[in-house]
Amino acid sequence: MIVTLLDPNVSTTMNVFIVIANIINLLYNIPQMIHTYKTRSTKDFDVWFIVLRCIGNTIWLVYSIYLNIFLMMLNNLITVVSSIFIGYYKLLEIVEQKKLYKNQINDEDIITVIDSTESII
Repeated sequence: MIVTLLDPNVSTTMNVFIVIANIINLLYNIPQMIHTYKTRSTKDFDVWFIVLRCIGNTIWLVYSIYLNIFLMMLNNLITVVSSIFIGYYKLLEIVEQKKLYKNQINDEDIITVIDSTESII
């Protein structure tokens, strides 16, 4: 199987648009990945957005592999990789929030026990 860089089924103009779309895809995904890495924050991202984006673009990636269209593969691969990257940091954030919540509950229990023993004394 030979992967062709350009799609022979469309015009040169359309191939140029596909290249431009790939560049735009890089321009909006890479800065977001850098921002997420620097801040370690994904609070503005909904979990379902990340999951559905990843699933949808994985399906498009498989489809583009099936059709053997390199530019489409590249576009979807960039989106899947960036979604997984951001999803990783979202998962870390969720785990950290659960730890903080668990510690907060334990601290409240300790304060309640201290308060109840002070009232006995």
